[in-house]
Amino acid sequence: MKKHLFTFLKVSVTLGLSLWLIFSLDWREVVTHLSGIRIEYIFLYILMQILGNIISSRKWQVIALYKNISFSLRDGFFTYITGAFINNFLPSTIGGDTYRAMWLAKRSGRRFASISTVVFDRFIGFWTLALLALILGYFLLPYLPTYLPGDFSLMTLSLLTFAAIALYFGLTFVYWQPWFQKLLLLIPSRRIRSLLEEIHSFSKRDIWFRASAWSALFAFVGIGLSNRFLFSSLGVEVPLLPYLACIFSIAIVISAPITINNIGVKEWAYAFFFTMIGIDFEVAVVASLLSRFIQTFISFIALPHYLSSREKEKSLREEALEPKEILS
Repeated sequence: MKKHLFTFLKVSVTLGLSLWLIFSLDWREVVTHLSGIRIEYIFLYILMQILGNIISSRKWQVIALYKNISFSLRDGFFTYITGAFINNFLPSTIGGDTYRAMWLAKRSGRRFASISTVVFDRFIGFWTLALLALILGYFLLPYLPTYLPGDFSLMTLSLLTFAAIALYFGLTFVYWQPWFQKLLLLIPSRRIRSLLEEIHSFSKRDIWFRASAWSALFAFVGIGLSNRFLFSSLGVEVPLLPYLACIFSIAIVISAPITINNIGVKEWAYAFFFTMIGIDFEVAVVASLLSRFIQTFISFIALPHYLSSREKEKSLREEALEPKEILS
């Protein structure tokens, strides 16, 4: 019942935000902006997105090596892209992360260690984004007095973003406390305790800093630079530092699993954050829609690899069954 209710709420929010988008846009302006797209910047956006996925794959590879689990950068890249492909059809990014965790668990034979690499990979990515958004948020301060008092939606979005950042840093504080390890011993479930202990082993400063460095590189390339090219394709030049504060904050907001594949939330966040720094409403939403369409297109690169891996798994299962069939 709870699962069905949660799914119903996600579908309702998705439909509500989609209707808001449909009735809020001036579609004539949208067509005008789309007709003037500069294709060379779209290619640069695609290049930065692919490079961002390679950086993310390398970060995951570094995290996995800390657990003495290895895989090639090529396999990690296609697994990352396959996870993104799966997310196109599931309510949140959890689907893609689950696929990555199960793929690594089958490969390594170490279930909890494999899951912990994906959990830490996701957490350190959000933590780094929260830190960057907090630091660069200083450059949004000149814009806030004009918009916050008269715009309840923007004020709510800003408060939610700040609350998410506070939550990440609060979890980090608890994570690094010596008493947290003792607290894990009180958990009655052996499986949950084992998983949390695997995750807690990433509290060593060396792996934390290395993973954070890769996360920051991805943030600037796969999120910051790529989306800047997207705005350039629409003929819009954005002020760099306020833009980075906006795009990193947006990345935090759209990670909330409240709609199917963040439909509506992403467009809403782009609209409210970027209009705050002077970008036209329709331009911000068009940038969001272009980003969604191109990222979906890129994720389909993984389809042949995904189908091939499924066929390979099927063949291995059939080979494993053949001796039993002969004996019977």
